[in-house]
Amino acid sequence: MAMTSMWDQTEEMAKRHDQGGSTWLKLADDGDKAVVVFLGEPHPREVCFVDGKYEPFTEELRAKGYKPSLRVALNVALEDTKEVKILEQGVVFFKQLLQLRSKRRLDEWSFEVQRHGAARDKNTSYSILPENKLTPEEQAEFKALPLHDLEKLYTEGSGGGDSLGSYDRKSDSAVDPRTAQVIVQALKALPREAVDRFCEKFGISRIKDLPGNQVEKAKGFIEVLSSEFNAKDEGPEEVDPFA
Repeated sequence: MAMTSMWDQTEEMAKRHDQGGSTWLKLADDGDKAVVVFLGEPHPREVCFVDGKYEPFTEELRAKGYKPSLRVALNVALEDTKEVKILEQGVVFFKQLLQLRSKRRLDEWSFEVQRHGAARDKNTSYSILPENKLTPEEQAEFKALPLHDLEKLYTEGSGGGDSLGSYDRKSDSAVDPRTAQVIVQALKALPREAVDRFCEKFGISRIKDLPGNQVEKAKGFIEVLSSEFNAKDEGPEEVDPFA
């Protein structure tokens, strides 16, 4: 038993050392898990899978028959070492996180994230379970940790965890009127709080001032806001006590 236990301990230590040299939180194989604290705001982007890696979704790719999918990057801190990593996941994972967020404040808990599925398994899924309630002192310590600049990383860098491509550098001119109108209509369906967050996110006071090179990111952020506020509106299911 002691030998088996030591093998298990050494395996866990090896995984931690592998994580230590990377900006990305890598859950590479079935059963891999990490206990993390979610920090800051999500960074959404629309992408498609081209030649073995994610590329920013463009009208050119749409014309070629590609369809976009949502990827969301998050700053997370490992609970034991307080190292800040980047975790990137798809819309299914993010919706799970939104459900948890509606029940618990993310900055007051640590969560166990576990992979279910071998490497390259297309049916891989991830579970998120509450792990520990953080003390006020621990909460303050995690909030004080410096975060990765996700926008800068994806705009200027080449990504890392899943062979992520960088955004194309489009013109800094303002969004075209037709696209601006589409964005306006999407935001009108959301509460004012969501609109304010959108404007704050992109540093604008009018939708028509949105930079043209931020359009795809803006669409992704609207999708995140829609998922979040729709989840709030649904709320817990009411139970008829007389049924």
